[in-house]
Amino acid sequence: MKNLYRYGFLIFTTSLTIIGFLRLLNSVENGQDSANEYLRSMGGSMDSSNFRIITEGYILSNITLGGIMFFVGLTFFCVSVYKLFKDFNERGA
Repeated sequence: MKNLYRYGFLIFTTSLTIIGFLRLLNSVENGQDSANEYLRSMGGSMDSSNFRIITEGYILSNITLGGIMFFVGLTFFCVSVYKLFKDFNERGA
């Protein structure tokens, strides 16, 4: 059970880090797609300056979410790797 917790948490933090990184990489495309969907839901017509503000907002929210996921995942990944190496060193010594 202890190994399941250790390795499961490591897998979870790895996937969280990867998802956050991919979210950061694709933040512009996802933000533009979300803004286009919003424009379609509003009837397809909008002032270009307002649309630019909405697009930048969606992009910024994707960057923020991806950055938080990446930072939290990477932090806990480093902590879990540290604990794994510490346990392996204690067993071997």
